[in-house]
Amino acid sequence: MANPSQPCECSPYSNICCCGPKSGVSVIQPACQTLPDGSIVQNPAFVPSLNKSFWSYKFITDCDSATKAISNFGIIICEVISQDNIIVSEKIDGCGNFVPVPFTLTKNDPHFGAAPEGFQFLKVETSERYGKGVCVEYRLEIIGDFPVAAQPIKVKAGNNVLSFDCEGCFLVPKCNPQGKLTVTKKCSHTIKNNQASLNYNIEVGNIGNASLENVQFEDIIFIPTQLAIGPITVTPSTLTVDTATPGTVRIFGNLGTITPGGNVSITYNIKIANVQIPGKYLINNTANAAALGTQASASCSTNLRVAKLKAYKCCSIEGNKTTYTLTISSVDQSPDILVNLYDRMEVPSGVTVKFLDLSGCEGYYSGTLIPVPTNTDITGPASFDFICKNAPVPAGGAYIKYGSYLLVSSSVVGTSTITNAIFKVEPVNPDEQILLDVLNIPASANVNVELTQVCQKPC
Repeated sequence: MANPSQPCECSPYSNICCCGPKSGVSVIQPACQTLPDGSIVQNPAFVPSLNKSFWSYKFITDCDSATKAISNFGIIICEVISQDNIIVSEKIDGCGNFVPVPFTLTKNDPHFGAAPEGFQFLKVETSERYGKGVCVEYRLEIIGDFPVAAQPIKVKAGNNVLSFDCEGCFLVPKCNPQGKLTVTKKCSHTIKNNQASLNYNIEVGNIGNASLENVQFEDIIFIPTQLAIGPITVTPSTLTVDTATPGTVRIFGNLGTITPGGNVSITYNIKIANVQIPGKYLINNTANAAALGTQASASCSTNLRVAKLKAYKCCSIEGNKTTYTLTISSVDQSPDILVNLYDRMEVPSGVTVKFLDLSGCEGYYSGTLIPVPTNTDITGPASFDFICKNAPVPAGGAYIKYGSYLLVSSSVVGTSTITNAIFKVEPVNPDEQILLDVLNIPASANVNVELTQVCQKPC
């Protein structure tokens, strides 16, 4: 394509071509188009950062009684473009945003005939999603950069097969006469049992019209040295893995010959064996493919979040009321994290307490699903589990929760102890980040009950 994506002004409005009407149907290719990110660029456009080209077309039907609604249409495109490399989106005027719709690719169509040499039909069935008196825009999102050709657009409306072939229209993607490489890449990470794996999927394709021999591939992944690299699995296994440079994984090798329209799928999985320091870790990389006269690359990144926490608990007494302060604080460079906090309280025999409220947490008799009642005298021995869910621990900060009870009475001779401890903290979304450790677990703040209450760890 001669020009990559360039900003485009919609006013004054202009078209590349405006064919019509035929039997109440018109086809238009606007000079500007809207990309998925909302930016407005020239039509067509190639976006290097996405390694995608975009092509937009409009179809209009009038309201005449003789006009038939469009049932399907065919846009002529390069014959080596595969179905997996295209997204077709539809926007019915006045009805929201672009929505992906199904399509087929064919060299020969029963209504439109044979596609021109080197091309194929991209065919969309409207399936009665709209009728007459409507303007519908279609956007083709195609992996790769293509030369531009002028080809007619075919439309079937009722029994009419219409060919819109204005001079120099419509602009469509043509095959590159030579072999041309394209690289697309996706990267992500997964966390299972608090262990992270880096996952990569790369497609190296030939969108040209000639075979490419001796295609060389290289991908360099930069992994922060705080992350210890574990086993690495690569497909195809003919590729070489080099980890000699700290913080770098280099995967490279010869992909052989890629025929027109062909592609090679490459996957690798990198285990993170160990992490000791909390923080946010950016893992980025660039994959390159090259053959004689052509080269392509693609980059991506993923962020691994690793948290470490510390628990603390203390108590204070005012009259017959005891208040516990539960604190979960962030350690060092830990990112934000949501946790569930588990706390256990044991009331000894002869001591009666009353909970006024549970401070937004859940409370159960230990080992059961029987809720802890409020405003009710409870005489020990009794054990309670309290769960504070979705507790946000901000980076550099702390989550603080207060819980209290009233000492109603005690028949204890001497000293007895109400024990209370944070015994577990776990992430709400364990698949999204690693939790290294929670220091100071269990975090206890016990209360001695005599003739009066004495806090063992005052706030």
